[in-house]
Amino acid sequence: MPITLNTDQKAAFKAIQKFLDHPAADVFVLKGYAGTGKTFLMQHIAQWLKEKEKKFCMLAATGRAATVLRGKTGFSASTVHGELYNFDKIDGLDEETLAESSAPRMAGQMTMQFSTRTADAETTIYIVDEASMLSGTLTEGNGFAVFGSGILLQDFFQVANKSKIIFVGDPCQLPPVGQSFSPALDTDWLAKNQRFPVSVKLSKIERNKDDNDILVLAGAIRTMSESRERTKFPKIPASNLNNVKLHATDDVMFNLYAANYKAAGPNSCLAIARSNKKVQMINRDMRRELFGSGYVPLQVGDVLLVTQNNYSVPLTNGDFVIVNELEETEQKLGMKFQKVLVTALASGKEFKMLLSLDALESLKGNLTNDQSKALIIDFNDQMKAKGISQKSEQYREAMREDPYLNCLKVSYGYAVTCHKAQGGEWNNVYLFLDKSMYGSSYYELCKWWYTAVTRAKDGLNLVNDWWVA
Repeated sequence: MPITLNTDQKAAFKAIQKFLDHPAADVFVLKGYAGTGKTFLMQHIAQWLKEKEKKFCMLAATGRAATVLRGKTGFSASTVHGELYNFDKIDGLDEETLAESSAPRMAGQMTMQFSTRTADAETTIYIVDEASMLSGTLTEGNGFAVFGSGILLQDFFQVANKSKIIFVGDPCQLPPVGQSFSPALDTDWLAKNQRFPVSVKLSKIERNKDDNDILVLAGAIRTMSESRERTKFPKIPASNLNNVKLHATDDVMFNLYAANYKAAGPNSCLAIARSNKKVQMINRDMRRELFGSGYVPLQVGDVLLVTQNNYSVPLTNGDFVIVNELEETEQKLGMKFQKVLVTALASGKEFKMLLSLDALESLKGNLTNDQSKALIIDFNDQMKAKGISQKSEQYREAMREDPYLNCLKVSYGYAVTCHKAQGGEWNNVYLFLDKSMYGSSYYELCKWWYTAVTRAKDGLNLVNDWWVA
């Protein structure tokens, strides 16, 4: 990456300066493919804003992306969720719900409500990385936690008020779950939602060593996605490329991944699979490789993927942690918990907290609504016994600190789906594909391939099957 801005980046920087002075324009969309220097330009913008003593805030779509952004730019960065939402109340916790008989207590709908914070009074400039992941439609949560209106971008605009937002992202990456495009990068969508957007696209690839063809492959997939000639079974043009290794079978590639993992550790390599079923198989096989066959409970050294934002510590959905210490397991309301000491892989910070073993052993890496509800009712009973009102700040504070309500929800993290890997990068990525991927549309499949391929920095591995050209 050059020390100075290239022609593309200089033009974008000038456009951003112009945007910041424009009285009406409120959203700037900075689009760029992998390797075009988006992060480098963000650092340049942030440095300039600091020198001009302008108030700015750097955000990212996920915890891992925020940590990557912090590491690359040197400026503090947090998640969009963390910036927008505060715990407000429990909805559905009325006297009928709390009657002594157990059936009504568990019957009603109950949700943890997180409200948007007060709208900005003074102008802030928000720089938001990995904006392709931000949702513009009603998000299906786990049914238990409800954030603001449920529409992330709508809430962001409400909080930002008259502030300026710079959305930064790669238009070729996967859109938010449940959407066919990335609304934060779409000027038509922004205009329809009462924004005044300005857009610039970076196209010159800068981040590429002479002999590293990973971005060459990403570019070829991007070209495929833009082509009008679409085949029913498109193939990945991955043959004869430097830093792209083709293997005979999934088993051969898995063994190489296991060896790489043992030698270099979880920050260096990751397996990405197309289906949840394959993710679970790789996680199971990797744990057998590390800890022996048969059922093995949670171990020191296990890598875990956080599946739900945590409100007592800064761990968010998509963060990876490693287990450093394990204490005794305990039971509460028929659920199993274990006190653990974990280190966040991206930030290196340690956290001691309760972990939900039920969530770890479930398919979704989360508690059921009924389990979450039971914990809430139990907590409320304790508060009632102490004479603490639901509406008091003392109640809210106790809720934020309760170890059971704020227990860590995780799944094993040796393999993940592509959406979960988004916002991160690893030296070596092992891509496990299967023919079920052809159930997706041509365009969606190209986006999936592109996003998966661009998670790899130095080495991309896949099986030389019939879908490789």
